[in-house]
Amino acid sequence: MVNDVDTLLNRLCHLMVAFEHAIGREADDLDRSPGLDMPGLAVLVSLDLFGDLRPTSIAQLLGGTTSMTTKVLGRLERAGYVTRRHGESADRRAVTVRVTRRGRLAVARSERVLAELSVDLLAAMIVVDVGSSGDGPAQTRDEELPGERPPTTGAALAEFLRFVVEIDKPLLATVGGLDSLHPADPRGLLILSELDLRGPIRIGALPRLIDRSRNTANRLVRDLQSDGLVRRSTGTVPGDRRGVVLELTTVGRAVIRGVVAAVTAHLSEMRPSMTSLSLALSGERQGLGAPAR
Repeated sequence: MVNDVDTLLNRLCHLMVAFEHAIGREADDLDRSPGLDMPGLAVLVSLDLFGDLRPTSIAQLLGGTTSMTTKVLGRLERAGYVTRRHGESADRRAVTVRVTRRGRLAVARSERVLAELSVDLLAAMIVVDVGSSGDGPAQTRDEELPGERPPTTGAALAEFLRFVVEIDKPLLATVGGLDSLHPADPRGLLILSELDLRGPIRIGALPRLIDRSRNTANRLVRDLQSDGLVRRSTGTVPGDRRGVVLELTTVGRAVIRGVVAAVTAHLSEMRPSMTSLSLALSGERQGLGAPAR
């Protein structure tokens, strides 16, 4: 039986895949695409909200290793989105990272992309929130962020990143040991969600579903198979006995149901972020006809 959290999780995965594609093309034209990935965007938003940061602080925010952070910062610096500054504190060897004007423009463009793509997720969040069994109305988030908040990052993008962090908690607790389902890349979880909601999928449809090449889709399927979550089968496609489809295994179905159950159990902690994000996305979508910031 499909419930509201199934739909919320499915639409979030779809949004993440579409959003990463929309912001991830080459950064040759900021009006078209800022050329970012999610870690890079998280860095720019953090710098925009909190001011200059040391690489070690950025690594803590990303929850990654120093080497991973160095790679992310290198990509951002080559794109002209950040600069590294030396010796502006008591420790002259200290390095701080600062977002550039171009980086702020990339953040603004990313926020508008999010608003353009968010209608399905917004609807799912409203259903989950209204259908919840809480004792009272959800309270919006109103605490102040540390430091002076620059105007570039709007509420929608900041709340979206907060919501992703919140929903990652039950996901990591449930499937964190499976690389093919790690929430840092939502494509594996999207495949399981689609199989659970809609049944077997033809192998040839996967590249379009996850917005990746055929080779990448095949690698992801192999990883999911290696984890015992999916299997290939033939002879089930009407009119095409050789057609290959992907379907959930018993283990795969148990895993996706476990993910949905974990997210459901975490709803009370997620509700402030969901409410703030719903309100912010609603406002941002209403302003889509306004000139870009």
